[in-house]
Amino acid sequence: MYTGNSDLIVQNATLNVEMHYFSFLANMGNFWCCNELDRMYSELISSSIAEGGPQIGKQFVPPMMDPVLGDYARNLPDARESEVLSLFATIINKYKAAMIDDVPRIFEAVFQCTLEMITKNFEDYPEHRLKFFSLLRAIATHCFHALIQLSSQQLKLVMDSIVWAFRHTERNIAETGLNLLLEMLKNFQASEFCNQFYRTYFLTIEQEIFAVLTDTFHKPGFKLHVLILQQLFCLVESSLLTEPLWDAATVPYQYPNNGMFVREYTIKLLSTSFPNMTATEVTQLVNGLFESRNDLSTFKNHIRDFLVQSKEFSAQDNKDLYAEEAALQRERERQRMLSIPGLIAPNEIQDEMLDS
Repeated sequence: MYTGNSDLIVQNATLNVEMHYFSFLANMGNFWCCNELDRMYSELISSSIAEGGPQIGKQFVPPMMDPVLGDYARNLPDARESEVLSLFATIINKYKAAMIDDVPRIFEAVFQCTLEMITKNFEDYPEHRLKFFSLLRAIATHCFHALIQLSSQQLKLVMDSIVWAFRHTERNIAETGLNLLLEMLKNFQASEFCNQFYRTYFLTIEQEIFAVLTDTFHKPGFKLHVLILQQLFCLVESSLLTEPLWDAATVPYQYPNNGMFVREYTIKLLSTSFPNMTATEVTQLVNGLFESRNDLSTFKNHIRDFLVQSKEFSAQDNKDLYAEEAALQRERERQRMLSIPGLIAPNEIQDEMLDS
């Protein structure tokens, strides 16, 4: 049924390209009707898998993989149903590592064509954007070894897509991209490909994170920006990286260790981005970050103080930079009120429990 309906969508979409305007309007009804049926099929399968046991997966997943993936890959962009991305995210979140062997098929069918749809601008295909990165996060969380097996070109495509996500001005998409990046960093750090991955991507990631950190449009991502930078600085001062991050062919000076190299790189990076800061100020900031890398609170305060004192942030409302502390304060106040009998009505407590 799904395959037959999808064939109708392709036929209608193709006809719409060639039809006279009024015929086009009439045929669009068939197109959207078929597309809605595809969405409903995908949602039905997804909910059945999410709520069902292992037997449901064995019965439904293998036979539906090729028709659903094939349909998504060959459809025109407007005919690709975003629920397909949600469906495979649900399947991977449900069956986890058991799906590793199927990830290359999923990747081949949905990755490139979806990226072409969503990276032309920040507005088109909003439903596909968040669902695409949710699928990628499910793969990184439960099928990380499938990512390791990707070619270098495919892995670069993955990393480029993550950078594109956290550059996004839509908060949900940027946050999903940052969470995904943090998981990828931790997974690669614990893998046998630690040196290879970080030699290729460490400096790019640091540069891109500092770019969004110092962009006032991305203040809601402050907490995750800090966590990612802390992860990077802790790594270079550890013994996990056994190869130099610098390229000996382009960097004539041989640094004693990766920590010294990254300190100097970061000082140059921030000096270029903030020419109004003196060399001494930048050096003190970077040294402070490295010295406080194992204390998240102090590390975060160093970065926040630097931002609020900068020319770009000084005249802005910076409440997003203090959002975590404000949330903790609200929770402490709520717990205090709960400890006083009668201060909060029972029905309010019940409503809070339902919301959570």
